[in-house]
Amino acid sequence: MPVSEVERLERLHNLAVLDSDAEDFFDVLVKAAAEVAGMPISLISLIDRDRQWFKANTGLPGVTETPREYAFCDHVVRSGIMLEVEDATRDPRFADNPLVTNAPNIRAYTGVPLTLADGTHLGSLCVIDRQPRILRPDQLRALHHLAAAASMALEQRADLIRQREVALAETRRARRLERELDEKQQFLQRTGRVAGVGGWEFDLKTGALQWSEQTCRIHDMPVGSQPSLEQALAFYLPETQAELADAMERARNHDIPWDLTVPMITATGRHIWMRAVGAVEREDGVPVRLAGAVQDVTERKTALLSLELSERRYRKLFQYSLGLICTHDLDGEVLSVNPAAAASLGYEIGEMVGQNLKHFMQPTRHVAMDSYLQRIKAELSGMGILELVAKDGSLRYWRYQNILDEEGGEPYILGHAQDVTEQRRYEHTLIEWSTRDPLTHAMNRRYLSRLEQRSVENGPWACIVADLDHFKAINDTQGHAKGDEVLVAVAQQLRDCAGAEDVVVRMGGDEFLVVIDRATSLDDVLECLGDALETSEWSLSLGSAVWLPGDTVDQVIARADDQLYEHRAVARHAVR
Repeated sequence: MPVSEVERLERLHNLAVLDSDAEDFFDVLVKAAAEVAGMPISLISLIDRDRQWFKANTGLPGVTETPREYAFCDHVVRSGIMLEVEDATRDPRFADNPLVTNAPNIRAYTGVPLTLADGTHLGSLCVIDRQPRILRPDQLRALHHLAAAASMALEQRADLIRQREVALAETRRARRLERELDEKQQFLQRTGRVAGVGGWEFDLKTGALQWSEQTCRIHDMPVGSQPSLEQALAFYLPETQAELADAMERARNHDIPWDLTVPMITATGRHIWMRAVGAVEREDGVPVRLAGAVQDVTERKTALLSLELSERRYRKLFQYSLGLICTHDLDGEVLSVNPAAAASLGYEIGEMVGQNLKHFMQPTRHVAMDSYLQRIKAELSGMGILELVAKDGSLRYWRYQNILDEEGGEPYILGHAQDVTEQRRYEHTLIEWSTRDPLTHAMNRRYLSRLEQRSVENGPWACIVADLDHFKAINDTQGHAKGDEVLVAVAQQLRDCAGAEDVVVRMGGDEFLVVIDRATSLDDVLECLGDALETSEWSLSLGSAVWLPGDTVDQVIARADDQLYEHRAVARHAVR
């Protein structure tokens, strides 16, 4: 095949044609193919991962797909050339096919590949008869032209779908921009209704400054006050005024927004902490206004300062504790961490404070982190194992016991933990030793208990039992060291032929079991083993079986054993 099966399926799925509704063009095309060939059945068949699906169908009413394993068209896709079968009952590839032995009783078949411009084969345009026959050269040429038309139509159809999606996205974007413009026009009115947040705008052309009602209240100014920019900056300390002026200049010239928390004195002399946020707005690339929001964050800032003071008081206890201690807020942001905890992860304390705990976790653990935060809010305490990523990329495990502290300001979580990484590694090693054969590194019989727990939703699995023939003779004539060497090589041979998700188990002595995760891969593994054994210095007796609903693991293995003994008996009888 010109491309891998994974790439072929990706190209097929990107066409967005599978399971789509019938379309007149393709329906007319298969009818034309049936007329040209003089056959009652014509299909546009697309080969998916494990099925063939019909985009167009004449002659097989009510049929939309069949399993891929029965599909004549799969041979066309794999070869990339036309396939013509005069009489399927006389063709060893198809004589036992259910589509031949049963309805629709296929006899004659001709399929031409549907090939995209890049050479990818997606399926075929095929014609079928219930009587043996072959087509004339002129009929075959016509089918090739019709298949080329179908291939081009599939690509053009996908292009049209993408163009419609782009147009729809542009329409949505235009509507969103209209809504945003309307929201900006109502900005000052909306921000006044948001508790504790005030808005402002500064017109760069006119120099006019507008405050929302809430902005006036934060500054202890009468509602409706519209000070100049100089008057507004005068509420801040001189060094803060310079910092804000620089931030505005950077926003105007370089599009850099600002987010500052600074001290301020209101019109009535109150000392507060103000969070000031702002950015530039442009029209046709030209800056026209500065806009932003302000918020009184005195309580939050005071709480943070109190935490910092408390941290200074207890730093020595914190610093010299062998336990891992940290505090974080209800969103997971680290407020403080002791040297032992930072050292456990290989970070400096300053690198951790202010970061969210998710920063030190694998993305797959973020959902569990959210669940932990919700649980500790509800239950006020929590304990368990936390998996973190150290600075060097290694995984560390902390056994934690945390509590929620709601006293004295904003609540936060006080955590105490122990680094149990080495303990977990030791436990993992013990488990590994208990479930692996030390000689061949295959799994041992304990693995079968996991197989019993395998979910039915994972689909059918299969197994191959393998016995090393004449192993006793190898030990007797060449020694046990040679026997061990052969056992190791056999286990590796089985692993080489098995898939990535398959498992090799040493059942004992010279007996092995290959657990095949997907039953559909059984034939591929058997074929690989057959090829490998042709050049091996040893031989294996093999038996295989597929799990059926309701089977126990022992029943599946027993069926494979029975097959092995049957094959071995036939082989030995033939030798005699």
